[in-house]
Amino acid sequence: MKARMKKRSTLLEEKYPRSEPTPLPIGPGKWGAKVISEVANPLLVALPTFLLVALATAPDVLHALLWWGIAVLGISLAPLLFIWQGVRRGRYSDHHVSKREQRRVPLLFGLACMVLAFVLLLFLHASLPLLATVTATLVAVAVAAVITQYWKISLHLVGIAGAVTVCCLLWGPLCLFLSPLVVLVGWARWRLHAHTWFQALAGTILAVSVTLLMYRLFGLV
Repeated sequence: MKARMKKRSTLLEEKYPRSEPTPLPIGPGKWGAKVISEVANPLLVALPTFLLVALATAPDVLHALLWWGIAVLGISLAPLLFIWQGVRRGRYSDHHVSKREQRRVPLLFGLACMVLAFVLLLFLHASLPLLATVTATLVAVAVAAVITQYWKISLHLVGIAGAVTVCCLLWGPLCLFLSPLVVLVGWARWRLHAHTWFQALAGTILAVSVTLLMYRLFGLV
């Protein structure tokens, strides 16, 4: 019986061969968008941002590196390792955690790490600009964590827009030349169908407004 069914299936396949899906070509635009998305991962954008803030505001290089190491460990490395481990175990789709419904636990873990980093920096008498930047990151991620339960706000844009805003606040309007980076990252996320333009705009507005508010509360603007 099984042999007869298998023979019939073979005959049908010979008569009506299966058509393999043709993969969509990856053009230079999409390839470029992927590269930009990888480089603009908010956990990676935090590395140079906090280093610049620490170097610019610490009394010496050793203090700057110590503050930066704590900020990076709590805000970038620990969450990144947590996500990578989750990807390896199949809990998350990819290291960007592209699926909105999978973002809750990584965001909560990241928030906990940020709180610990802030407490340590406070204990070590880190500079006000660095504390304000860490607080802005913490608040922006907390708000994004609530929003993302219902709508996929762009965390990439939260990261890059926040970094550009910090640079403008610390070094003046000259740093506005970095603004095209926000548009570039927004285009990359849209090109990869990761976000709509409105989701990218929402992430930008959230980052800029929270950063300005925190710097004002810390008496820096």
